[in-house]
Order: sequence, then structure tokens, then C-alpha cells
Amino acid sequence: MKKRALTLLLALAMIVTLAACGGGGGGPAGSYKMTRMSASGLDMDIEQLSSMAGMDISVTLELKSDGNFALDMSALGTGQNLSGTWTSSGNTVTLTSDGEDITATLNGSTLVMEESGQSLTFEKQ
Repeated sequence: MKKRALTLLLALAMIVTLAACGGGGGGPAGSYKMTRMSASGLDMDIEQLSSMAGMDISVTLELKSDGNFALDMSALGTGQNLSGTWTSSGNTVTLTSDGEDITATLNGSTLVMEESGQSLTFEKQ
């Protein structure tokens, strides 16, 4: 009986420890900033991209806890916004806007969108 109680106590302690560590604060919801872009054989971080374009570039993705998302892209004080809904299953996050889906892979705090040989990498803030 004592052995079973000790085993149960250790299992409970492990569960509490894992819950306290968190796994990224409740899943994919949160704010992400684009840090890398790969396209046509070029791979560059956001600073290199800004330098090459000759302007500051900022791309942020907000995955809201209510299942909506907002993607804000700005350069030289002008911006474009895209919004829609998102869902997740395992390490796959699907963004849906205007009837089109974009899938991304979540690995820890990194979200990578890939399509047609191009990719955008976002880091959770």
C-alpha cells in the first residue's frame, strides 16, 4: 500500500512539474514576428531583407485565443493586413482567410509557413 501511494505521489509530482513548465503558454496562441524568409534559393533574415529592400520591413502574426488571427505587414509606414481564423492539430496550424488555407508547422516557439518552395519563419514573442 505504501509503495502504491508513493508511486501515485511521484506521478502527481511529475504532472504538476510538467504543467508548471508550460509548453509555450497554452498552445500556438500568441504574437509572432517574422524572422526569416526563403524563396528561390535565397535564405535571409528580416534584417537582410530590410537592407536589400532599402526599407524597414515588419511582419507580425497574432493568433488570438478566440480562434481568429491578424497578419500585419508593413514597410515604410504603409501596411497590409490579412485576417481570418486559425485552428491547430498536433504541430500543424491552419490559417483560413477568404476561403483559402495556409498551413504552418509549429516547433516549440517557431512557426514556419511553406508553400511552393517558399517559406516564412515566425518566432513567438
